Amino acid sequence: MLPSVAPAPIPTPALESRSLVQTFAALPHLVAAPLPIIPPQQPAAEAPKRTVAEPAAETPAPPAANVGGGFSLARQLGLGVSRVVIDPGHGGHDPGAKGSGITEAAVVLDIAVRLESLLLKEGVEVTLTRRGDDYVPLEDRTAIANKAQADLFLSIHANASRNSQARGAESYFLNFATSPDAEAVAAVENAASGRTMNDLAGILKKITLNTKISESHDFAAQVQESMVQRLRATHRSFKDLGVKQAPFVVLIEATMPSSLVEVSFITHREEGRLLRSASYRQRIAQALLEGIRHYQASLKSAGNATGSGSRAPAGRARGRVP
Repeated sequence: MLPSVAPAPIPTPALESRSLVQTFAALPHLVAAPLPIIPPQQPAAEAPKRTVAEPAAETPAPPAANVGGGFSLARQLGLGVSRVVIDPGHGGHDPGAKGSGITEAAVVLDIAVRLESLLLKEGVEVTLTRRGDDYVPLEDRTAIANKAQADLFLSIHANASRNSQARGAESYFLNFATSPDAEAVAAVENAASGRTMNDLAGILKKITLNTKISESHDFAAQVQESMVQRLRATHRSFKDLGVKQAPFVVLIEATMPSSLVEVSFITHREEGRLLRSASYRQRIAQALLEGIRHYQASLKSAGNATGSGSRAPAGRARGRVP
């Protein structure tokens, strides 16, 4: 029997008797170098964008309020003026008022032609109801304006009175008269009308249902204010008789804002003399142009309907204006 031989001990590696720390310390070649800490990348800052200021959008100016403080349908709809019909009053067998060696028909025709020339230079389309010493019925004058599809209708007259001291200018729009003076002027200007008593009911209805009262009132106010400012500059005693209302036949059928203006008194000694002057008639035409221009501007610009935006014209009509 073979003698038993104790097995030789298996040598234990030196690593087993060391701690992990000592082992790793003994094997520096096995330890990886620490990775560098790389901060997270920040997004590159964008270069500031160059901005170009955009032009502010142009918006149309709001219209001026009517004299009554509100906005008529015409202003709500943004309507403007580009075509005007000028009506020189009387003519032919109807000379109108007489005084100082002149007739109303001749004086207002000259003023109307001068106004036409000024308006044409402004680029406004113009139609005259007469160009010579012709008689045109009152109803036909408005029919001419309606046929021309006018935006404004202006009837020009010269006043007269048994009172030789009466002087100044006054402007009218269509409505029922509210003063004896307005009633008298309407009676004189409507004397040439071909209407009969049978037409009364229809006339009353048309005046009552008139949808252009507000704009006609504003138009008359602009004309009156311009007349006073322009003529008082050279004629200090010029009197402002204000804006009034009366049932003028020549205005009844108008489908557009309309006004009748009495530019001066042909029966007043000084004003009659001035009306014979071409320079005075030119000043009247210029005043009427400015009235039309200011009314036109009021439809598209803020303020009130009296042009300057600071005051209402003197002599404002006292009747109710819708």
